Amino acid sequence: MATSPRPAPLGWARITAFGAGDFACNLYWQSISLYLLFYYTDAVGLSAATAGLIYMVASIWDGLIDPMVGAAADRTRTRWGGYRPYILFGAVPLALAFGLLYYRPPFEGAALVGFVLAAHLLFRTLYATVNVPYAALTARMTQDARERATLSGARMLFSTVAAVVVALATQPIAQAVTGRPDGARGFFVAACLFAGVATLVLPLVFLTTREQVGGTIAIHGGASRGYWRTVLQNRAFWTLIVGGGFMITCMTALGKSVLYYFKYYLQDEAGARTALALASASGLAIVPFWMVVARRVSKRAIWLASCAIYAGGLVVFAFVDLRAAWQMDVFLVYMQVATVGLSFAYWAILPDTIEYGEWKTGVRAEAFVFGLALLFQKVALGLGAGLFGLALAGVGYHPNQAQTPETLHGLKFIMVALPLVGVTICAVAMLFNPLKRGVHEGIVAELARAGT
Repeated sequence: MATSPRPAPLGWARITAFGAGDFACNLYWQSISLYLLFYYTDAVGLSAATAGLIYMVASIWDGLIDPMVGAAADRTRTRWGGYRPYILFGAVPLALAFGLLYYRPPFEGAALVGFVLAAHLLFRTLYATVNVPYAALTARMTQDARERATLSGARMLFSTVAAVVVALATQPIAQAVTGRPDGARGFFVAACLFAGVATLVLPLVFLTTREQVGGTIAIHGGASRGYWRTVLQNRAFWTLIVGGGFMITCMTALGKSVLYYFKYYLQDEAGARTALALASASGLAIVPFWMVVARRVSKRAIWLASCAIYAGGLVVFAFVDLRAAWQMDVFLVYMQVATVGLSFAYWAILPDTIEYGEWKTGVRAEAFVFGLALLFQKVALGLGAGLFGLALAGVGYHPNQAQTPETLHGLKFIMVALPLVGVTICAVAMLFNPLKRGVHEGIVAELARAGT
């Protein structure tokens, strides 16, 4: 196969335009990450166990369809490219499904549970249809490892801004609409506003991005057998997936505890909004910090350092009783340093595993690899939410009433134990990842010499 000319470097305008897509996606994602489980229990009135199981089932469903979306995107050929049409044509259906996700129907019992689950499954299906091709563009826009790190950093900066917007605006909108911060109709109005903004941004991403290296990365054969072969022999991919899976599970248990900790442990429900916004906003400084660090050390080293920072914070939290809101604010900002570092390393390493698999097998399939990665990511997220919901029910939690001292002690135990186990396995998995500093660059050079 003839080698195409090396694409021109990405400029900051194109990097910024691409990163803006994560602002749109994270208006959705941060909402379901920060508020949806709380909405289910304290606004809709579902039990913690039921809410956790619905979240888990929907996340696993989301993960299962991600590789299928990825395989379809890899086979898609249009005059606009293979991935960009999904971003354009999926924007409006996704917005409508997001509004439905936060609609509280006039049902009770099994009918209510069935409606909530169906709405969640629909949203996850449409979210995967847009988000998997968008994420896979990271690999198709450039093969340069540093540019990919910059793209990942840009995405994280925009996702941070989205997280701040969601954290600061959701409950005030609910308060303004219903007179209470956990009013169901208020959450629905907030969801509609976020969906409207996202629907304006996603077409702009379609218009301003290009699949620059599409001519040099042909998918060999297009059959699922070839896709699986390149994945199964890809040690770089699997060590990243195992580490990332436990990373996400541990983050889920801690992240979903924050609203409950402030409302019931600190008796300061409004403080939770400030804490979430402050922790999210700190990412605007933390992401550039890790981007600078990535120019001096390997992404693998960033991963391991972040695991150490995260574990250290959990140990301190276990032995220090944080009874003031400002103390929790400081703790959460500290933990955000590690959280952002792990996320940055994950999304910067994932595109590099595609060349590693191609070097091993001669088969390249970007969107399928991203879809499979998202499968495991969302299964881990679902398991984390499900475990958290079951653990919360197990320690005696009952929504919207004073919790017993035993329940509060159990909440804190959940916030420490699950994340500490997860981050330990996360670090061990990365020790076996072969993409040490300089390895990816050598692989790309060898593939270029071979004319792939």
